Amino acid sequence: MSKVVKVFYLCSLQERAGKSFLSIGFIQKLQKEGKRFAYFKPIGCPRGAYSSKADKDIEFILQTVYKDRNPYDLVCPISIPDSYYVDLIDSSRKIEYIETIKSAYDKIVKDVDYMIVEGAPSIRKFVRVGIDDVSIAKALGINDLIYICPESSDNCIDNIFFTKNYFESRNVRMSGIIFNKIDLEYIARIRELQKDHIAKYNLPVLGIIERSIQLFSPRVNEVMEAIGGEFINEIASAGLNNTVETIIIGAMSAQAALKYLRQVKKAAIITGGDRADLALAALNEDVSVLILTGFIQPDAKVITVANDKNIPIILSPSDTYTTMRNLERLKPGIQKDEIEIVLKLIESQIDWDFLLK
Repeated sequence: MSKVVKVFYLCSLQERAGKSFLSIGFIQKLQKEGKRFAYFKPIGCPRGAYSSKADKDIEFILQTVYKDRNPYDLVCPISIPDSYYVDLIDSSRKIEYIETIKSAYDKIVKDVDYMIVEGAPSIRKFVRVGIDDVSIAKALGINDLIYICPESSDNCIDNIFFTKNYFESRNVRMSGIIFNKIDLEYIARIRELQKDHIAKYNLPVLGIIERSIQLFSPRVNEVMEAIGGEFINEIASAGLNNTVETIIIGAMSAQAALKYLRQVKKAAIITGGDRADLALAALNEDVSVLILTGFIQPDAKVITVANDKNIPIILSPSDTYTTMRNLERLKPGIQKDEIEIVLKLIESQIDWDFLLK
């Protein structure tokens, strides 16, 4: 009789639901409990279509909480870039992809009692070519999936039951729900929805994790990478580790901008390099980074003040609209100095008695 491995297959309808964050927490918790476990991500998303195949989140996990355990190609057997992926893959390769994933999974699962499987950005991803989360789960013999819900809105109910019905139509089951990255003021409402709407369908709520500004806010260096910017004041390099909680576009007078600047914390200010007045006004407030669009060098006085206050200045090669759009696509990653915080959140907010039984 073959042994039974408990699988935590983390999936979501929405992208950026925090599956990598949860994986990092699950890895640490199982390690702390002394469990035999493995981490697996069937399909990774590399940095570019024709450059490094490495998924940034997987690289981080393998360099920190999952160090020296399994090689990259076993943890993540398939790499499909997000850009142009529709043109790069087709359904004729479905069997090849599934067999590659199954071969890696079979090797990694044989010596463990628990598996953490991190799903695709969304359960909709790769449906066209038959390598979506449900298709992969079924190919691996996994019938239960954990649904991650990142919505601080009553829309979460429709999305939960849409996903539940979709799973059942494909003969898999939603084994539990984790509400992740939830606004503090909405947590009480989640508990109401759990009691009045979710519990009656025997859908266990495995945890409600508050949105952490520290964990889910990008660092300045991540902002710079997202916009393809150039850091120009080396003296303020320590500021590249600053977190960014708010983004403000400075398209108004300096006086008008002050009203907004005084209401926010750790802001990224996006403005033109020729707007010395607004840049100087911003540098006197709680600002993490100054982003100057159009690749226009700022006035020397702006650089001097930024250096004095240890605030990085980044030149963006794009216009303001494109810069903002690139920032909207930014997916902040967990930093090494935040790993312990992740474990504490996962330990305190997840029902581990239910998961490990």
